[in-house]
Amino acid sequence: MSDITGPPCGAGSSAAIRQVPPIALPDPAGLAEDQVCGRRCVWCAASLNNNEAVDLGARQVDAHGSGAHWFPRGCRPCAYTHLSEASQQHRKECKVCSTSLPWCRTGQILFGAAMRASRPVPR
Repeated sequence: MSDITGPPCGAGSSAAIRQVPPIALPDPAGLAEDQVCGRRCVWCAASLNNNEAVDLGARQVDAHGSGAHWFPRGCRPCAYTHLSEASQQHRKECKVCSTSLPWCRTGQILFGAAMRASRPVPR
């Protein structure tokens, strides 16, 4: 899953690391435990397995006054929809992305993540 978005465990190696796409996610406090734990999509609550899930990257959250990491995942249809919309919105608002190629780093991250989410489920 780390090939979709976000750094893999043990980040910091010399391997190329994809960054977390800057997309809005539901508040983890309002999600069911299965959604917070990554067993269900954060948007539609569809059941996920490791082949179908799209890793949305580690996020820092406040857990009762302490910092904690949250590892949200989404189903491919929801992830593609949200990443694609975020990519299009970014390209409209970004001075670099709206006028020329190559796009800025954020534009590249969003577009790449959307394209990876649109791929068929690996078998």
